[in-house]
Amino acid sequence: MLSAPRLGTYLTAAGYDWNRAWALYMWNAKIGEAFYIPIQTVEVCLRNRLCAVLSEKYGSEWGTEDNFNELLDDHGKADLATVKQRIRNRNLPLVNGQIVAGLSFGFWISLLQRRYNPQLWSSSLKIAFPHLPEGRGRKTVAARFAKIAELRNRISHHEPIIRRNFSEEFREIMEAIDWMCPHTGGLIRPHCRIGTVMREKP
Repeated sequence: MLSAPRLGTYLTAAGYDWNRAWALYMWNAKIGEAFYIPIQTVEVCLRNRLCAVLSEKYGSEWGTEDNFNELLDDHGKADLATVKQRIRNRNLPLVNGQIVAGLSFGFWISLLQRRYNPQLWSSSLKIAFPHLPEGRGRKTVAARFAKIAELRNRISHHEPIIRRNFSEEFREIMEAIDWMCPHTGGLIRPHCRIGTVMREKP
């Protein structure tokens, strides 16, 4: 059931040894699985920290506030409208808890773009990222989360990731978590298996 182009990536990496190519394919799935805990954690932390910023600026029910909706670009408006409609379709209350849970990682990352700098980040970057080192700003944060999202999306779409620098990417994800909450990073680190799975590479 593997397409020739997909299998070809692994065959090339395995020197056209079919058994090793299959082993690499399965290892690719395992290393993607190993990233689940840190990626899940960084997503949840980001949305909670940005939710705190939005609550301070637009109130606890910012998701239903017109002034917040007006801040968004067209993609953001569409994403928010879609989430609200899904909530209504399920006959659930249109409250911020439901809205926050329904918004995608991409929506939250989009709020880190430069276009939101005056309204959100001129005074609130340290609210969202209280442990961000001196000398690093919104641009650094936006680039880091975009890189994490790119890895997340490749894993979610079952793409080959066998040639990536997993040690560096794991370090960067954990650093991003530490910018928001070092305690959370310390809690999940013992449960992360990336180093173990890396050593199992065929």
